[in-house]
Amino acid sequence: MNLAAIPHQRPALQRRSKVFSRVVLAVLLIVLVALVYMVYRQRNGPIFYVMTNPLAPVLPTCTEAEIQAAALPAYIPTDMTDFARLQDSQFFVSDERYQVRGVNYFPVRYPWRRFLTESDLTAINDEFALLRDAGLNTIRTFLYYEPMFQCAGSGAVPKVDPFIRLDGLIHAAAANGIRIILTLNDTPDFVDYPLYTNPAHTQAQTQFIVERYRDEAAILAWDIRNEGDIDYSIDRGRFPRQQVLDWVAVATAHVRSLDSNHLITAGWMTDAESTAPYVDFISFHHWWSAENLQERIEGMRKATDKPILLQEFGYSTLRVSEDDQAQSILNGLATAEAEGLLGWMVWTAFDFPVESTCMPPHCPDIENAEHNFGIWYADYTPKPAAGVVITLFGGDD
Repeated sequence: MNLAAIPHQRPALQRRSKVFSRVVLAVLLIVLVALVYMVYRQRNGPIFYVMTNPLAPVLPTCTEAEIQAAALPAYIPTDMTDFARLQDSQFFVSDERYQVRGVNYFPVRYPWRRFLTESDLTAINDEFALLRDAGLNTIRTFLYYEPMFQCAGSGAVPKVDPFIRLDGLIHAAAANGIRIILTLNDTPDFVDYPLYTNPAHTQAQTQFIVERYRDEAAILAWDIRNEGDIDYSIDRGRFPRQQVLDWVAVATAHVRSLDSNHLITAGWMTDAESTAPYVDFISFHHWWSAENLQERIEGMRKATDKPILLQEFGYSTLRVSEDDQAQSILNGLATAEAEGLLGWMVWTAFDFPVESTCMPPHCPDIENAEHNFGIWYADYTPKPAAGVVITLFGGDD
C-alpha cells in the first residue's frame, strides 16, 4: 500500500461530498419551489396575465345598411312590475319573501345555444307550465353572445331572431309566474380577444342586453359569468385568479351603472366567496355529495355575510340510480331550506335527447352523463326526483 497517496485522496473525497451536497440542496430547492408554485397555482391560477392575441384576426364590421337592417323593435316588458330586492338576507318581491325554488333550464329539444336560434315558443310555454305546477318559481338560463350578435368589429349589432326568441321566453316565463336569472358572457372567447381582457365589443354586447331588459321585472338577477373560477383552476385554468376577479369588479360595476333595477351575482363553483366584494349575493355550485353541503355553507358564512344562493346542484341518472338522485336532491334542498339560503336551483329541469344536444352535421351526439341530469325525462315523464319536488312544493303558493 502506498501510504503517501492517502492524504491526496481526502481532498478529492471532500470535493465530491461538497458537490453531492450542493446537488441534493439544489434538488430540494427545486422541489420546494415546485410545491410552493403548485399551492399558489391551485389557489391563484397562472402567474402572468393573459393579453389579447397579437395575431388575432381583425374583427368583422357591418355596413351601415346591415346595421340598419339589424334594428330591433323595442322590448315591451311583461306585466310583472315588482323587482326582486334583498332585505334581511332574503329576496323580497313587494313585501313578501321570495324563496327561490328553481331549475337551470334549456328547452328539451333545443338546449345550449340552440334555444336562441331554433326554439319552439309553444313547447317552452308548456314546459314552464310543467315547472309552475311542480311548485317551481325560478329558472336560470345562459346567454351565448356569438349567435346573438354579428360584426363584432362594429360593437353590438344584434341578430334579430335570437332576441325575438329571448323576448318570447321571458314573456312565457312571466305568464307562468316564473322569474329568471340570466347568465351573461357564456362560452366566451379565450383565445383571440379573451373575455378577461375586457374587449370593447364584449362590453358593448353586454350593455346592449342589459339596457334592453333593464325594465323587465321578470328578471330576478343578472349572473355576470358562469363558473369563472374554473378559468383559474389548477386543472383547467388559463388565467390568473386576480385577472378574473379584476374583470368581475369591472363587469359588475359596468352592469350596475346601466341598471339600478336588478341584483347582480356570479355563479362560481368552488371559490364563490371571492366574488363577495362585487356582487349583491353569493351564488355557488355544489357537485359533490349532498352530505357535505352544510359544511360548505358554513365555510362561506365564515368568509362573508352576503346572502347565499345554491345556484346549481344535481346528479346524473347515468351515474346514479333514479332513487339515489331523488334522495340526494331531497337532502340538498332540505339543507338549503333549513339553512335559510336564498333558495336552490337544480341542474337541470330535463334530460336532453342525443339528437338535440349536437350541432349539425355532428349529429346525433354521443350519450353522456351531461344529458341525464334532468329531474324529468325528455318526454316529460317525472323521475322520482321530480316527484320529491312536486310532493313538497306542488301547488304551494
